[in-house]
Amino acid sequence: MIGQEPVSNRYVVDTNIVIYILQGLEEIVKAMEELEDDDIEVYYSTIVEAELFSFHELTKEQRAKIRGILDLGEIIDVNSEIALKAAELRALSRKNYQRKLKLPDAIVAATAFVYSAALITRNVEDFSHLCDHGLCIRNPFE
Repeated sequence: MIGQEPVSNRYVVDTNIVIYILQGLEEIVKAMEELEDDDIEVYYSTIVEAELFSFHELTKEQRAKIRGILDLGEIIDVNSEIALKAAELRALSRKNYQRKLKLPDAIVAATAFVYSAALITRNVEDFSHLCDHGLCIRNPFE
C-alpha cells in the first residue's frame, strides 16, 4: 500500500480495476474477493460508472456484468463536497507538482478523500503525488 493507511476498511475502486475484473485477470479477481468481507465498504464514483458504460460496443451481457460488479459496492454521486475537493486536488497538482490531474481522476481521488477511503488502482503514477496530502493507494498488482 502506498501513502497513509485508510482510516477504516473503506475502498474506492478505480475504473481500470473493474476493467481487469471483466477481463478475468485472476490476481485482480482474487484481490477484489478479499474486499467482500462484511466489515469492508467498497465505493465506486459515478465517474467510474460513466466510464465503464461509455464503451460503444458493450454487449447486453457485458453491461449486466458491469452492473453486477458495481452492485457489490455503493455508487457515490458527485456532490458539491466531492466536486470542490476535486477542484482543490487539480489546482494542487498543477501548482505544487506541475502535473495535470484529469477531472475524472480528480473526482475519483476526491471521493476517496471525502469517504476516508483507500483508492484501489493500477494507475499509481496518476495519483502518487497526492499521497503526501493523505491519499492512500492500494495497487493490487503489487
